[in-house]
Amino acid sequence: MQTDTKKIFNRLKKRVLKKFPKAKTQITNDGRYYISDGFGGYIGDDFMIPPQSNVIDAWKWAAEAVRLKQNIDRTHPMKHDMQIDEKKFNRISRRNRKK
Repeated sequence: MQTDTKKIFNRLKKRVLKKFPKAKTQITNDGRYYISDGFGGYIGDDFMIPPQSNVIDAWKWAAEAVRLKQNIDRTHPMKHDMQIDEKKFNRISRRNRKK
């Protein structure tokens, strides 16, 4: 049973460390755990995820916050600014003029 828990923990940790290479476990004064992003903040702050009672839950919620952030960034309407759209339009226009 512990090997399954260890595999799950390592998978969650790997997922978070891919996005935040300096992430590490921190503990609050009242004994609750959260994951620091390595730059003075903590992962899950944007989504108001509170510190957790154990380390595995802290990493689980950090991985969930990373996944949610990625999904929001992928579908956000302001994802592209006008310069990128102009570059794409010009590239497609040149390609169509060649025909």
